[in-house]
Amino acid sequence: GWTPAGKILFATSRYSTLPDHQLAAIDNDNRVELVPLSQAAQGSYDAQGGTLFFTRLAHQGSSTKRYQGGTAQRIWKYTSGHEAVPLTADFAGTSKDAMWWKGRVYFLSDRDGTMNLWSMDENGKSLRQHTRHQGWDIQSPSLSNGRIAYQLGADIHLYDIASAADKTVEIELSSDFDHLREHW
Repeated sequence: GWTPAGKILFATSRYSTLPDHQLAAIDNDNRVELVPLSQAAQGSYDAQGGTLFFTRLAHQGSSTKRYQGGTAQRIWKYTSGHEAVPLTADFAGTSKDAMWWKGRVYFLSDRDGTMNLWSMDENGKSLRQHTRHQGWDIQSPSLSNGRIAYQLGADIHLYDIASAADKTVEIELSSDFDHLREHW
C-alpha cells in the first residue's frame, strides 16, 4: 500500500525479532521507517495519515475455510501515540485486507460463510455487507479512487463504492492458436 506522504507501505520480516511480519514504509531515497506494530501484515492509512487500519497476522497457516482459531486474521486500528485497538474482535472468524475510503474501512470477511466484501466505520461500528457471493471466496482486493478490484474464482470483479455496482471485468486474450496449426 501507500502512506499519505507517498511512501510505499510493505510487510517484512527483515526487522522483526520474532518470526512475524512488521509493516514498514520506504521513501524514494530507500530510507525505511518501521511502523511500531508487531504482527502487522497489511494496512491502509486514512487520508490524513494519522490512523492506520491493519490486519494482524499475515496468513492463517492451514487452508481451513471459516477458520475461527487463535491465528484468525483481524482488523485493528492504530493511531500514533496510542495503543492499537481491535475493530473486528466481535467475530471469531477472518477479517482481513483493510482498505480505508472516505470514513469507512472496507475489508474481506467470511461472516456469512463465504469471503465477501464488507465495510465498517472507523470505530468498527455500522457494519455493512457489499457483496453476497457464494461458493468462491473473494481474494486479493485492491482499492483505488472509490473502486475495489478483486479476484473471484478465475474472474476479476470491480466494485464501485459510490454506485454499489459489482461487475465482472471482461477480459479477452488474443492467441497465436499454436495448437490449431498444421503439424508436419
